[in-house]
Amino acid sequence: MNIALIVHDLHEHGGHSLYTKVLAEHFSREHDVTVFANRCERPNGARWKERHVRAWRSSAAATVKTFPLGLRSHAKALATYEIQHAQGYCGGNPNVVTAHICAAAYLKSLHDISNRNRASLKLMAKAEERFYRRFEGEVIAVSNKVARELKELYGVTMPITVIPHGVVASRFNGDNRTLHRTSVRQQLGINERETLALYVGDLTKAHSHLKRLAAALPEVRFVIITPSSRYHWRSENVQILPPTFEIEKYYAAADLFVFPSTYDSFGMVLLEAMAAGLPVITSDRAGAAELIEHSTDGFVLPLDRWVDCAVEILRNNSLASVGLAAQSTARHHAWPAVLSAVEKVYQNARAR
Repeated sequence: MNIALIVHDLHEHGGHSLYTKVLAEHFSREHDVTVFANRCERPNGARWKERHVRAWRSSAAATVKTFPLGLRSHAKALATYEIQHAQGYCGGNPNVVTAHICAAAYLKSLHDISNRNRASLKLMAKAEERFYRRFEGEVIAVSNKVARELKELYGVTMPITVIPHGVVASRFNGDNRTLHRTSVRQQLGINERETLALYVGDLTKAHSHLKRLAAALPEVRFVIITPSSRYHWRSENVQILPPTFEIEKYYAAADLFVFPSTYDSFGMVLLEAMAAGLPVITSDRAGAAELIEHSTDGFVLPLDRWVDCAVEILRNNSLASVGLAAQSTARHHAWPAVLSAVEKVYQNARAR
């Protein structure tokens, strides 16, 4: 089987990029795999090949509009692949697409954004809607949440296969607590007796709830790791840090993971935190919340009552058993299960 994986960017720092990299590494062991991308981190010794797709990167909307134009120059080469697997709307004529987000749903969830960003997201949503309405191949959604959004907002009527993201169990596990917990806490100036709550992700989708929670629990130390340059604030019990390539060390240092997201099609960090043995307190707006049994291996709270409920949980619950159960749940969502499910979709696409 020869497989073309089509993605704007490929790297290992989360989301659709990591998903594509995992697919490329796995399927290239037995198949001919080429990644078509604008930006690509290809490790030395990788079995898969790479082809550069031109795109204008001044904004997300510019990338969405120009990547398909760049992909046209590869049309002849792409036509030779049995599987053309695109990550969302990328243009071309794929026969498999994985929906990692529904731009229209994300736009509806946002209120405090600039007019420029809102206009950009509207363009992305319109391009996605046109693509999905015409698409006749195999659709994978990373959560039931995304599958519902594609049907409700884009009018998708074809069957959708839901395949949640996976987690690298060898990297994210409870053993890291012994290795990294003390040293990371020392670096942060947090002693062993203090409770450390961790958040990882975009502050656009969580800052207001995190601020309120931190203010309500001054005895808890909050560490926020984010690429966001906006929405920072100062508080004695809050540290805001830039992204790190060693995020597993911060999971090891934490006592719990908080995730009051206003929208996440999945939320890979939730599964990573669970695999690391952390009790997670998430909103019901994250796709990965579907994997959690409330109060057993995590807590799923309605966004409008998230802060009050999270405060009550932290003050009145013993969380150790929840963390252990979370780790057990995460083991069932390692990447091999994802890869097996994706391969079945490929077989369906070839049989069409």
